[in-house]
Amino acid sequence: MKVLMLSTDSKIFEKGSAVQARMIEYGALFDELHIVVYTQSDFVREKIASNVFIYPTNTKTKLFYFWHAYRISKKILNSQKNLQPTTYNLQPTQWIVTSQEAVTNLVAMLLKWRFGVLFQAQFHTDFASSYFKKESLKNWLRYWGYVWGIRNADCVRVVSRKIADSLDTKYPGTTAELATGRGKIQDTRYTTVPIFVDVQKIKNAKPILPKPFDFTVLWVGRLEKEKNCSLAIDAFVQFARNVPSVGLVIIGDGSERKNLELQVTSYKLQDNVLFTGWKNDIAGYYKSADVLVATSRYEGYGMQMVEARIAGIPVIAPDVGVAKEVGAYIAEHSADSISRVLTQLHARKLPTPKEYRYPYENKEQYLALYKQSFKQCLPAPLEVGRG
Repeated sequence: MKVLMLSTDSKIFEKGSAVQARMIEYGALFDELHIVVYTQSDFVREKIASNVFIYPTNTKTKLFYFWHAYRISKKILNSQKNLQPTTYNLQPTQWIVTSQEAVTNLVAMLLKWRFGVLFQAQFHTDFASSYFKKESLKNWLRYWGYVWGIRNADCVRVVSRKIADSLDTKYPGTTAELATGRGKIQDTRYTTVPIFVDVQKIKNAKPILPKPFDFTVLWVGRLEKEKNCSLAIDAFVQFARNVPSVGLVIIGDGSERKNLELQVTSYKLQDNVLFTGWKNDIAGYYKSADVLVATSRYEGYGMQMVEARIAGIPVIAPDVGVAKEVGAYIAEHSADSISRVLTQLHARKLPTPKEYRYPYENKEQYLALYKQSFKQCLPAPLEVGRG
């Protein structure tokens, strides 16, 4: 099996980075792994493992990402003797093109129609959420890129049951299913593969923060509007009015940081709210906190919720991503609701959450399931009758 991956993550080119190391691990699962990366800088084509190749688009503007990625991908596929370009040839081959972004889905679909390669659509974002499409024009366009992707995919990989349920309800039919007579997407071409987390690293971590507060609330994520950190601050303000000596630690960075700092200043809570910036290793922060609050308007997975539960602290969150799967205390998207749950938790009036069981015993199990998600694209073998 040969895989052509379409990516927007330029960290793949960083030697020693976790992203590049992950690509090398993925490469060991396939005969060949070719990764076309949407880039604007002057990156250089590289061979990072014996069978893993990375190709930059090096476009001056994002407007040309599509054409450059398609041109590079076409050269890769044209170099294979077993592939003969045939417009709208839907016969499967040993090649699978995988994409997890709306903008890369368009290239993947064109490659499928042009070369007859199989198309795996990966979904790490709950684009079916009512919040997603309304957030911005950009998200409205991304929404349709995701929809076209799932409608034309030969197999689908998602990272949480929340996404699975949303897609199964709203987008049950696809082009591939119409051709094969299959039913909804929960059939054999569809796989849920949660993101891998280093469990032992989190369990073995030591607390990293001093204990200036009697009760510490933790928030982790990108400081962008979709993550809705301002809601966590509003909820914390209400909680702190009734409970003395409590603190909020915010780990992350982004375009909203200055606005959020001004929000804290307006409440005169600078002594109770700590902005740490982004941290590459936050396992020790989980061990220093009493609860994690997640406030995203939508979430594909929610790794911070998984990591917090592995670390042994409870989670308060709306019903987004893996919140229900990890046994979070579910709150509404409102400061009143989150504050109320925080107050009840602090007063020990809530039942203790059940012990969270992480879905993988080791990385090998994760990689095996990851590879299986690609095999779901392959057509079922024909049954040969006797006689």
